[in-house]
Amino acid sequence: MGWLRFGTGPFLDHNEEAWQVETWRWLLDHLGGRRALCSVPLVTPARAFFPPTDAAGYARTEHIFAIVKQLYGMADWPCRLAAQPRRQDLAVGDLVVLKREGAGPPAGTFGREGEEAMITYDPAGLDDPIALVATFAHELAHYRLATVLEELPGGQSMHEFATDLATVHAGFGLFGANSAFNFRQFQGVVSQGWSVSRLGYLSPRAWIFALAIFLELRSQPDEDAKAFLKPHLFSDLRKARRYLQRRPVLLEPLGGG
Repeated sequence: MGWLRFGTGPFLDHNEEAWQVETWRWLLDHLGGRRALCSVPLVTPARAFFPPTDAAGYARTEHIFAIVKQLYGMADWPCRLAAQPRRQDLAVGDLVVLKREGAGPPAGTFGREGEEAMITYDPAGLDDPIALVATFAHELAHYRLATVLEELPGGQSMHEFATDLATVHAGFGLFGANSAFNFRQFQGVVSQGWSVSRLGYLSPRAWIFALAIFLELRSQPDEDAKAFLKPHLFSDLRKARRYLQRRPVLLEPLGGG
């Protein structure tokens, strides 16, 4: 049985892996290269990045949005923020509540009104600040990518996926990875049920592969992400880093490996 080798296949599907590397090349070519990548912080949900505030409601949302814009280096980019109608929970009967999030209105949208951008958000996002930051990072990535004329790898059909990848490039990969899939069970006095929420377009494994590339290109240790990732995601991150390190040729198009 010594001929059996486990864990030697690709971390992602070959086509998805190739698309990620090509999209990383595009991002580096158009958004400042490796030097710019190494200058951005790995943003974490810590007070160092998100100081506490007594603001509530829309004011609190504005506070978080302003911080994300600042971290993106887009503080002076003209942009308006507006709330969408709040998503409603789905209750079935008195004893069981089934709650599916993600099937209704989007978590956020990006558009242009003249010289100003318009970003909308679901007010329910304030109940999950990690997901709210991930949403703002995604919509601001749309804004930044709109300034580049060259088409993204994969064309229009891959635009939203590439926008997710751009948030990792900007340092927000922890937020996207943690929000990609959430399953929760709950029980009250007269009700019980579960909730499933999905955010973003990349799969959790694709988020982790992108985060592994981000760290690898910066020679940044996995441990910097450990305290801020769900345990199973951190385990996958370490596997992805080992995978990349066993195959340095994979990142050669990005100027390193």
